[in-house]
Amino acid sequence: MEELCVKLCEVGALKFGNFKMKVGVNSPVYFDLRIITSYPKLIEELSEIVRKHTQKLGIDCSVICGVPYTALPIATLVSVKSNIPMLVRRKEPKKYGTMKIIEGIYSEGETCLIVEDVVTSGGSILETAADLRKDGLIVSDVVVIIDREQGGEHNLIKNGIKMHSIFTLSKILEVLLRKGKLDQTTVENIKKYIEENQIFPDGKHMPKVPSFNRLTMKYQDRISLASCGASRKLLALMDKKMTNLCVAVDVTLSSELLKIVDLVGPFVCLIKTHYDAVTDWSENAESSIKEAAIKHDFLIMEDRKLGDIGNTVKLQSKKVFSWASFVTMHSVAGCSALQGAQEALQSVPNGGGIVLVSQLSSKDNLITNHYTKATTDLGTDYKEIVAGFVCQDHSTFSDPGFLQFTPGVGSKSGGDSLGQQYSTPEEAVLKKGADIVIVGRAICQSPDPSRTAEEFKEKLWSAYKKRVMQ
Repeated sequence: MEELCVKLCEVGALKFGNFKMKVGVNSPVYFDLRIITSYPKLIEELSEIVRKHTQKLGIDCSVICGVPYTALPIATLVSVKSNIPMLVRRKEPKKYGTMKIIEGIYSEGETCLIVEDVVTSGGSILETAADLRKDGLIVSDVVVIIDREQGGEHNLIKNGIKMHSIFTLSKILEVLLRKGKLDQTTVENIKKYIEENQIFPDGKHMPKVPSFNRLTMKYQDRISLASCGASRKLLALMDKKMTNLCVAVDVTLSSELLKIVDLVGPFVCLIKTHYDAVTDWSENAESSIKEAAIKHDFLIMEDRKLGDIGNTVKLQSKKVFSWASFVTMHSVAGCSALQGAQEALQSVPNGGGIVLVSQLSSKDNLITNHYTKATTDLGTDYKEIVAGFVCQDHSTFSDPGFLQFTPGVGSKSGGDSLGQQYSTPEEAVLKKGADIVIVGRAICQSPDPSRTAEEFKEKLWSAYKKRVMQ
């Protein structure tokens, strides 16, 4: 892939200078992939990469459509090699004959994969998707050769389209710098340009988000920056009660759960449950834990880790939000799962928040850096309902309106026989950047859960105060 970056640069498909873009802004870098039609071997190589990338992603589609015009030859080769029919979208309808915008054979309800060469704002993809959808086709994915990282992915997600890019501009710059094709100054100037030029499909610039250091801000100062109502409620509670401790009560009997909750309740901001592990879970258990939450002034997070299609998530989350303020979710299902949760929350009187799992504390888990970033981006697109992220690294996100939930914390560092990795309270807050620290067995299996919870509370709050003083 690195050699392909270099090759694209050498044939003039990647240009550096000062160029006027379709969206109306000037750019120090320009991708002219039209030129690859003069290099048959190169276009064949690119189209094969697109085909294999699509196959690896497991995208199921009935037809393919290339965004006119540069992506058409690539989409054609992908269609031929994968034996998937191709559609052609005209930029304007014919004024004679069938007068169609979409040419080809297809049926309403079929899924169409869009193929694009370069994405800036995503406007061309959205225009293509709109015409395809108008004819009854389902469009949910687009495979892109180069993402300029200027807002396209954000704009597409907002319109229900998931973008799968093969290259990002940042990665290309990194390769060309290492290969001696670009100097450090040029790379830094282009990175600054990307940061300062995030664009909506209509060419208007996205508003810049004020710069805050999440790690040195007090909880009370972050309340107004949280878009999710449940986050604001939790931040206010943490500040008032002076605790950032969450106890994970992972037990199998409701009587045991309620006993521990009553013992640790005075010292926590949050109780984490696994109701599907409780063999005698009932509406009575739900009512009892809600009463305990009022009595001891804490909120409840059900660690259900939702991760299904939108309608299923809608049904599941509606049930959970009847007694819990938060529910965890894997981002593997994409935006449709969050859309389902969003619809469910519309009928929940007290609201609630989704906590996305972007990292795990278990050894050898399969979550990649790309998955973590995609999860964070998804949360940003749904910040009205996303409270924050389950993660182990403070660099996962910087927005102080989100909360970092960090599990895998005990009285000392180490691990268990099933691969769980533990860090100390101080490490979790000061090194990893945790806002809310989740402690389970170290408290629940101790001889005196109440006293142990109080000790953890004091250690965690002390670490938090030290962090915000830095």
